[in-house]
Amino acid sequence: MYPINLILDDKPCVVLGGGHVAFRKIEGLIEAKAKITVISPEIVSEINDLVGNKQITWIKKCYESGDLAGFELVICAIGNEEINQKVQLEANKRRILLNVVDRLDYCDFALPAKIRRGNLLVTFSTNGKSPALSRYLRCKMEREFDETYANWLDKLVQLRKEAIEKLPTSDDREIFWRSALSDDVMELVRAKKYDEAEASIRDAISGFRA
Repeated sequence: MYPINLILDDKPCVVLGGGHVAFRKIEGLIEAKAKITVISPEIVSEINDLVGNKQITWIKKCYESGDLAGFELVICAIGNEEINQKVQLEANKRRILLNVVDRLDYCDFALPAKIRRGNLLVTFSTNGKSPALSRYLRCKMEREFDETYANWLDKLVQLRKEAIEKLPTSDDREIFWRSALSDDVMELVRAKKYDEAEASIRDAISGFRA
């Protein structure tokens, strides 16, 4: 597998199925700011609430060939082998990225367990071999990745702009950040001493190859 993070902002995505598993997949797509359509004859109350809040669109019907037209990504959470095969055929024909729940052999991508804190996204993957282990590792690390790093990431956005202005080449910037985000700086971050950490980075920018 080749790890990537898909940018799905306002991209049309479809979830086939209306159960609790489908709901969990929908939650992830909402976090990714996708434009979501659900195709299912029935939906659980949690999905119905999202429909009522106009966060997603619901088409009340069973999947039929042709339903994937216009979508860029599909998640199939129906749990029917015959339908899984039909969805895979259509998705492949239309060159649409596909994930079929619990059937890695039908998938173009696997969904990792994740920790999301603002713009910080940490994922755990077992190449689809054991989602349960991915979830376990995520739970173990949730306390480590609290809002501290998300807050620091927001501050790094401005620092990165300043570094780009000072350091013209990508090679210079790569060398700089490898040394600038030192253990000492990150200790300040963990202690929530953001101002001191920022000052250290700015000093490093000013002094880089001066």
